[in-house]
Amino acid sequence: MFAAAFPVAAQNATRGEIRGRVVNAASKTPIPAATVDVTAPGSTVSAGRAVAGADGAFRVQGVRPGRYRVQVRALGYKPTDIASVDVPAATVDLGTVALVAAPLELQSVAVTEKRQDVQLAPDRNSYVVRDMPTTKGGNALDVLRNVPAVDVDIDNVVSLRGNSGVTVQINGRPSPMKAAQLGDYLAQLSADLVDKVEVIPNPSARDDPTGVAGIINIVMKQEPDAGTSGGVTVSGSTTGRADFGANVAMQRGALSFYGSYGFFRDQRPRTETLFRQNLYLNPITYLEEAANRTQYQRGHTLTGSTNYQIGKHDELNLDLLFTTRIEKESNGIVYSDENAARSLTGLSDRLTTGSNDRFNLESTLGYKHAFADKGHKFSGEARFSGNQESGPQDVVARTLALNGVPQSPYALENEMALEHPRESSLKADYVRPLSSSVRMETGYKGSVQQFHTTLDTQVLDNTVSVYKPDSTRISNFTYDQLVNAAYAMLSAQHGKFQLQGGARVEHASTQFHLKTLNATYDNSYNSIFPSALVAYNIDEAYQAKLSFSTRIKRPDDTDVLDPTLHFQDPLNVSRGNPYLKPEYIRAFELGLQRTADRMTIQLTPFWRHTIDAVRSLRSIDSVGVATRTYANVSTSDSYGGDANLAISGGKVSGFAGASAYRQVSDGSNVAPGLSIRTFGWRTRANAAYHASSTLDVQGLLSYQAAMNVEQGRNASRTQFSLAARQKLMQDQLSVTMRVIDPFNTSREVNTTIDPRFYQVSDRRRAIRGLLLSVNWSFGKPEKPEKIDLSDPGA
Repeated sequence: MFAAAFPVAAQNATRGEIRGRVVNAASKTPIPAATVDVTAPGSTVSAGRAVAGADGAFRVQGVRPGRYRVQVRALGYKPTDIASVDVPAATVDLGTVALVAAPLELQSVAVTEKRQDVQLAPDRNSYVVRDMPTTKGGNALDVLRNVPAVDVDIDNVVSLRGNSGVTVQINGRPSPMKAAQLGDYLAQLSADLVDKVEVIPNPSARDDPTGVAGIINIVMKQEPDAGTSGGVTVSGSTTGRADFGANVAMQRGALSFYGSYGFFRDQRPRTETLFRQNLYLNPITYLEEAANRTQYQRGHTLTGSTNYQIGKHDELNLDLLFTTRIEKESNGIVYSDENAARSLTGLSDRLTTGSNDRFNLESTLGYKHAFADKGHKFSGEARFSGNQESGPQDVVARTLALNGVPQSPYALENEMALEHPRESSLKADYVRPLSSSVRMETGYKGSVQQFHTTLDTQVLDNTVSVYKPDSTRISNFTYDQLVNAAYAMLSAQHGKFQLQGGARVEHASTQFHLKTLNATYDNSYNSIFPSALVAYNIDEAYQAKLSFSTRIKRPDDTDVLDPTLHFQDPLNVSRGNPYLKPEYIRAFELGLQRTADRMTIQLTPFWRHTIDAVRSLRSIDSVGVATRTYANVSTSDSYGGDANLAISGGKVSGFAGASAYRQVSDGSNVAPGLSIRTFGWRTRANAAYHASSTLDVQGLLSYQAAMNVEQGRNASRTQFSLAARQKLMQDQLSVTMRVIDPFNTSREVNTTIDPRFYQVSDRRRAIRGLLLSVNWSFGKPEKPEKIDLSDPGA
């Protein structure tokens, strides 16, 4: 029995037909429900589709005469691509199409025909963003804001499912930068350099276990076309941001190269207000702060990737990434003290000006070898990454009369800070099929991570007009971390079941040395990270899975560890905790996926149990200084579910996602009132309307509901943007217009509720505006056939 074919064009009098039979290459048995897609070369529009019947036979009817590309796929098998099939006004018999079993790949479902904009798989979801209008002219953070379950706050901190303990990787490699530095780095990385984003909430033992919320992998454009190709992008916005980027790719035989350069300039104001009720005083008093902050930033980004294929089985590659950034900042704060009747009793201000210079370098040398038998391979990698951030700050603090007139003398101080993190690692992975349905994987990774941070604060002594050091705000410390890890995994397929299980064993040793106090904090510990996944392919349309993993979040952020006092201003300070323990998380996920012709739905209930969860705490002393510090709470449980929907293949395409979860934290070991039971949810939709073959319109809407947190509550947040892209010159030139935050909703409101004080902070960033981006590309021929040494079947 033949399955029906679905031609796109209307039926005419003279049409052709493509038929054949799909079988297992090893057993020669038929493969029912295999899908057959027919497209014109270089086109994303379907010319026909069929599903193989019980006997493996298929027939694609109503195909216009011409030359086509035929793709044959089936769950549990490597896809086959027949690049050129000539179809006359008659029947073309492809005969027997043999598919090679690939049971060791976790099968995903591509919900578009050629581009595969959204790919939902048991272990990860992938979102192709290279042609997304709502990211054009933006940066990598704009890309992440378009991805379901991913959030970026006003400080550029990335989170997944509401948890900021996520590891952000670039091309599968983690960065040693702390969250704030990483956010600023991503803010200068052009969106045009990003190919796709992979969201991996429950990684396997093969992956680095750092990051309790999972992994977000940003995959850069590094695959060159045959010959020479490239492009140039220029963009500017009414908010003061301007970008320029250029890239070139070349392939000459076994040698290929991809390189890019980017420049950005940005100047965006930010306002912050704070209202505090001092409940520890009787009668109570009030404090109001109003701040205006301006940052002027400019930076350069260089990337390079070289690949040399040595014969058919060996490959060398070298990747480089270098960024520089110069930032000048001015932050003025006005403090108003009020009595219980809300009458003004004191007035002061503080102006901070300074600059910050940063650079980041990442380099990777890799080797891959594919043995003669399929799926048998080895890969090795040596990597170094390092960055530095330093700059001076000058502060002028004044006491004002109630009418605003400055009173002398002024309080003057200056500060010089330096942060220098770096990391070196060696990695080796070995994969070997043990049979046609079982595969073994094993590997090793050793890494050395080092931080050196200094802080020097000088305060003017007005009596002698000399700057003197403030010993409470001087810091000089080093942090060293050595991790040795090995893993082993087995993957197998039994009928419709796909099985994967393994464990990662690690030994970690850390040393935190605070030179100013001659204090050393050592910690050495062993960890085991088991993982397991069971996927069941019910049929071509339905797939179910169950997964488990264990992960860790190491307290390796300098702000989290350093006990030295750090001033935001005299009434808001922070202090680290060098005694923090790593937090561990055990995660279970159950998933169900259904795929129709143009739509895929994925439901993922989850439960996460965290031990020694790190939380930030706020307290206030008797003179009104609020201090933020960090502590390990006993446990934190989060359980809920994700829902993702992807639609493609018509005038309207896109994806939407929603996440709802309940969080229960036990913080009674730190403070009696720190435990919490709360509920949170968020949703995001990204829809594109293909008005014509050359005009696309796309919109992004996201909403995060208000949520109670430890010691307070976070207000709801909304984000909206709209974009239109016009393609010209046969898609070599495109012009994109983006409307960013038209309703001016880019703000964060946080409330702290404590027996001693009540505080509300409201932070806003001016990002509303129009952005115009022009992109020109050249030389994109069809790619030649090449052995992919990363493919398990190679």
